[in-house]
Amino acid sequence: MELNLGNEIAVSTNFIKSYPAVPICEGEDVQALIYHIEIGYNGKGGLETKQYIIIDYKEYKLSNARREQFIEIAKKYCKNKNIMNEKSLEITLLDNEEAENFLEEVFSNMKVIKGLITQGR
Repeated sequence: MELNLGNEIAVSTNFIKSYPAVPICEGEDVQALIYHIEIGYNGKGGLETKQYIIIDYKEYKLSNARREQFIEIAKKYCKNKNIMNEKSLEITLLDNEEAENFLEEVFSNMKVIKGLITQGR
């Protein structure tokens, strides 16, 4: 079967924000990073937002107990940032190297873009 391009689909986002990465440490050793992305879009009732909390950890494999520790720390981060809406919040562990590289590139590009916008003012 041959792949073909389909028709374009309109995607409407009002804003995309990335927040500074926050390390999760054990003593002085960084065990993981929390990436936080917020996306605003036009929903049924007007502007809606979706919060993505992504945990990028350095261990190759995690035990279930360690996974739960990281999730609990991410929940603590959300509480500190007043992110309480369960419906618009997604917390996930980043356990795919290709996705990790892509996400790090997105954050690096967003830093460059923010810097250019700031310099232009």
